[in-house]
Amino acid sequence: MSRESLDSMDTSGSLQDGESLKSKVVLVTGGTRGIGEQLAYAFAAEGALVAVLGRDAAAGEQVVSRIRAAGGAATLHMADVVDGAQLRVAADAVVEQAGRIDVLVCAAGIATGRGPVWETGERDLRTCLDVNVLGTMLAMQAVMPAMLTRHGGRIIAIGGTYGHKGVAGFAAYAASKWALRGLIKSAALDAGPYGIGVNLVSPGGVEGERLKSLFERSARHEGLSYEAVFERFTSRTALRRLVTADDVARAALYLASDAARMITGQDIVVDAGMLV
Repeated sequence: MSRESLDSMDTSGSLQDGESLKSKVVLVTGGTRGIGEQLAYAFAAEGALVAVLGRDAAAGEQVVSRIRAAGGAATLHMADVVDGAQLRVAADAVVEQAGRIDVLVCAAGIATGRGPVWETGERDLRTCLDVNVLGTMLAMQAVMPAMLTRHGGRIIAIGGTYGHKGVAGFAAYAASKWALRGLIKSAALDAGPYGIGVNLVSPGGVEGERLKSLFERSARHEGLSYEAVFERFTSRTALRRLVTADDVARAALYLASDAARMITGQDIVVDAGMLV
């Protein structure tokens, strides 16, 4: 997904008439980098007003500038997702500027504590739980009052396939993703009577620098070629390919659209069929 121009994005999977997100107000946490950044571009390409939220002002300004340069609409809001007060200030600012928040996308996340569980530090687990779980809950708490008033809205959190299985060497991160699933499913039951849909999108390994670095480390450690490690990973998927940020974005766009109005409390796995 291009960062340089929304017009250059592959829109073959764009929403159809009647499912449009045009003029919707979308708040994206973790929107200054990674998957959150790509989600910001994707929603902007669909005509949404995107409120980009994060801690890195310089990176956030670049994201907003790229969206605006391509003809999209975006604003920048600074907040740490583990600080409820900061999130409330940011959410109130979005509502004051745009009148409402239609969609909350919780994309802020972190992975720490690599290594066996007996070497995983208490701080590693607390950090993963704070950012990945508490951060999502605090973001929902900041946004949901406005959604409750309007009796409608969509909340989409970014989970992961590590929340569906045990993973050696990633106990802290996997624990946070399992916990996130419980939070989202419970929130869906709480919010459903008020017309608010709450769902997860759980990617598998997403093509990009982070996965590339992981493949390179594995290749060096095992004495294999990069291509061999890549092939081993993709051979475990039904579709024999890597997931891209665009694949994740399309799932989020669908869940935010009217086409998914009867879907809530679900975890949409986007992993090319690895968990099948």
